[in-house]
Amino acid sequence: MIVYEREHDFVLTAQHEHGLVAGEMASHWKNELLSDAAHRDELILAAKEHDRGWIELDSSPFWNDYSQSPYSFRDFPLRPRFVFYHKGIEEVRQKNLYAGLLCSLMYTELFQKNLGANAQDDDDIRDYLQQEHERQLDWEKQLGGDAEALKQRLQSDVEIMLFCDQLSLFLCMEEPGTPAARYDFFAEGLSCTFDACSRQPIQAEWLSNEKVGLSFFPFDEDFTIVLPYKSVPKASIRKFGMQQAYRRAEWKERRVLITELN
Repeated sequence: MIVYEREHDFVLTAQHEHGLVAGEMASHWKNELLSDAAHRDELILAAKEHDRGWIELDSSPFWNDYSQSPYSFRDFPLRPRFVFYHKGIEEVRQKNLYAGLLCSLMYTELFQKNLGANAQDDDDIRDYLQQEHERQLDWEKQLGGDAEALKQRLQSDVEIMLFCDQLSLFLCMEEPGTPAARYDFFAEGLSCTFDACSRQPIQAEWLSNEKVGLSFFPFDEDFTIVLPYKSVPKASIRKFGMQQAYRRAEWKERRVLITELN
């Protein structure tokens, strides 16, 4: 779950809904920025489904007694999380081998960067990375072809997935209109970058409560995304508990136009 707090409620966005938005973004990627446009549909599938492992977890959000807020992807315990990541990646692999491999690579790249951040988590992360690396080698062999060309295409597509993941997170981690400098993750820009922009961080800024501009625009046109979320009143959580309060809350929609910064 992606969570931020307001005075009287918590705003919750399900991870899979955020993933579907990332897939929508990938569907607008410029052909000339793809390593191999023949694999475009597989890339879109992977971006769209990369967080499907969260579907069951997010259907009944958990309350974090320590932080006095709903658990989010930032503090949810790693061991159960890895079980569901594994499950979600396998479900994608059953739909398409290349897309499943992309999802696996995306997660291992993210967690490789987390090693050392918290010594208590390192053993669990190393175990997860080892299991996924073994699966990745097997799936690469199944795909066959030129091994070096495959690795280059995979790396390029994973970079696109990570960018779309970050941009989608930017839309739902804070209230619309929040200055980028106030984001924990994106104050210096989106870190997933490309040769086409000289590997420089890409700035994302709210131009209004319904429009976000990018300093480098990798998409073929301006487009609008629709992001479902729930605002769960704190009073409802106190009265009914986290899970019942979430179920009682109505679905809302956030509509955002993605465009280029002038």
